[in-house]
Amino acid sequence: MRICTLGLILLVLTSLAGAEEARLVTLDVGEGQAILIQRGGQGILIDTGHVGKTRLVLDRLAALGVRQLDYLVLTHLHPDHASGYFRLREAWPNTPVLFNGQPISGLVQPDVTRWVYEALMTDPLVRVIRAGETIQWHGMQLEVLWPDGFDNRNLNRHSLVIRLDYQDHTVLIMGDADKHVEQTLLNQRDKLPSNVDALVMGHHGASDVGDELFLRRLNPGLAIISVNAGNLRGYPDPALLQRLADLGINLRRTDVDGEIIVNLSDPAKRTLPRGE
Repeated sequence: MRICTLGLILLVLTSLAGAEEARLVTLDVGEGQAILIQRGGQGILIDTGHVGKTRLVLDRLAALGVRQLDYLVLTHLHPDHASGYFRLREAWPNTPVLFNGQPISGLVQPDVTRWVYEALMTDPLVRVIRAGETIQWHGMQLEVLWPDGFDNRNLNRHSLVIRLDYQDHTVLIMGDADKHVEQTLLNQRDKLPSNVDALVMGHHGASDVGDELFLRRLNPGLAIISVNAGNLRGYPDPALLQRLADLGINLRRTDVDGEIIVNLSDPAKRTLPRGE
């Protein structure tokens, strides 16, 4: 069953503390990405945004009623996804941290990527996760679809791709994975879901994501892009936006809509035709 995407999305900046429903919150962190999976007062944070937004992330977690962070997941170590690690570790010293374990060269730029990697290597609560591993959490299952190894130093190419299943609802979170990853997953059709309720687009909607065959396979009720207004790299890509429109895929963007909340557990939702 497809969740109603109109009733599904609440574009709010007010506190929803104490709510027990399962939900996915794409925080408005400007240039970067941070995604909260929440059930009541507990949460999983996927990516941190960049370090300059960590205070905002912590404030939003508190306002949303998150009292316990059960996992911090880093899809990859680019600063706009992972440089908030240091302050989040200070705020949540006992939270396990999960990442893909991709080795980082001493010459990697920017330096903060190397600093995060070095800190992870000495953090006793860090665990490496790869394709095929699952996390069971409050009736939800998070399954890592990618990567299963490393063949070069490209961080985006090896970003974690995470499938979230709750009841009969599915969300796919792409991190910064590109079209090469999309094609690989398409070729492994047993791994890739279809008719997903929401797709968090890879790489902030850049030109290297959103292959048409991939989008048709997923057939998402909603696409989400986390991006800042006036992005210097031109994200999101106009051709991708047109492709989403041509396919009738509803789109929400943090630069336009602010924080995006997807309610995964409201039984009153009904299915609407695509595009309403």
